[in-house]
Amino acid sequence: MPRKAVVLFLTIAVVGTIVVTYYNGLPARQILHLFDSSVVENFDYSESKTVSFHGGKHEKGHNADVDVSVTNRTTQEPYQKWVPKALTHSPTALVLKRKGISMEEFRKTRYLRFNQTAPPWFSRADVERLIFLATANISHVLPHPHASLNPIVFDDNSDKTPQISDTEQCESQCGLLKSALDIYEVLSFHLDRVLGLNRTLPAIARKFSGLSQLGYRFRDGKARPLIWWDPDIAHGGKFQNDQNSLELSWLNYTTVLKNRCWADGTTPDPEQFCTPIKHIEWSKLAMFDFLLQVFDRLDRNCCGFNETLETEEEACFTDGRHLECKTPDVLMLVHMLTRNSDRSRLVYIDNAGRPFRSRKNLDWRLLQGIDQFPEGPIALLRDPARLRRSLLQSLYIDRTFWKSVGTKTALEVVQNVVNRGQLLVKYIDKYNIAVVPDY
Repeated sequence: MPRKAVVLFLTIAVVGTIVVTYYNGLPARQILHLFDSSVVENFDYSESKTVSFHGGKHEKGHNADVDVSVTNRTTQEPYQKWVPKALTHSPTALVLKRKGISMEEFRKTRYLRFNQTAPPWFSRADVERLIFLATANISHVLPHPHASLNPIVFDDNSDKTPQISDTEQCESQCGLLKSALDIYEVLSFHLDRVLGLNRTLPAIARKFSGLSQLGYRFRDGKARPLIWWDPDIAHGGKFQNDQNSLELSWLNYTTVLKNRCWADGTTPDPEQFCTPIKHIEWSKLAMFDFLLQVFDRLDRNCCGFNETLETEEEACFTDGRHLECKTPDVLMLVHMLTRNSDRSRLVYIDNAGRPFRSRKNLDWRLLQGIDQFPEGPIALLRDPARLRRSLLQSLYIDRTFWKSVGTKTALEVVQNVVNRGQLLVKYIDKYNIAVVPDY
């Protein structure tokens, strides 16, 4: 081949690579080996919204009357470029062609980078719900017992679906559209699945506009987490009843840990104070909350913070809750949720956390009283390269999330989680905490 032809070919190849990279995002090999610091984007706060979906069709996220979604591109990024060969051919990987999920339905999902296989940490239900969250159309708004939530009903243009007038009528059609400030709920969902905990609800990032018919409008165009609503979650208790399945104070919680309720398959003594929740569930929750620095559940008063390093933006300092740390008998736990069908396992909600919290001011109180951890997640934390690769691979599926936070920020938050995992492993080794099989 003449030299000029070779030079021309190489030039076209380089330019083509640059164009494709700009259009589709960085390739997997570059993403997994790049890391750089990035400035946190300033997300404007707005009240959370609740969303409900109709029907079973996976249609594009807009209709002729209202433009309810903003998509990035119609081009579908090939998912297999993110999947190592060993994972692609793994018998545990979910083949999306099977079990009634057609490839055409996936290609309509312009928000998600799926091709023929999903990572093995996603169940079929996860994948179906992610597609549904990405493609549903908005119909109307519903009331909700929590003052800051306004449910929205999605419509698939079908007259067969009964009109939903209350969240109690939701079966598998509802979700929460939260504020842009909570965008890292998406990170939390993917971390939960990668670790194999399976305690969070499916979540994607999505943008909406043109909602003036519904009485409000999202003017800033920012991506927001859209979270599937589980109708099986049990709500009750006097303290924030819509946010709890059971009522626990900090002192109750520490007593439950000391009594090791339902640990190792044993039945607790009737005279002991226990809840139906299994002992290892608390260690999973503590591990998850520590990695993400979600303190709202176990330490909503910020008693584990170094106050000299804390800013005034945390609500527990501005509303005086931090002062209650001196009287532990009044400290309450929030978001202690279970399902009606299984009271022994927790469900995690409001998981945005603090992915950029300084290492010097991590809330170690979240681990207080924990005497064991499940071996599967801890094995993954001990392999930081595999954890980083798996979490990046999982997050990259959500096109809107990745686009909204940017590659640098996505890499940074994942690295922060990996680093916290290393700190947790050192903590376990230092205090010789048991690592046990899960159930």
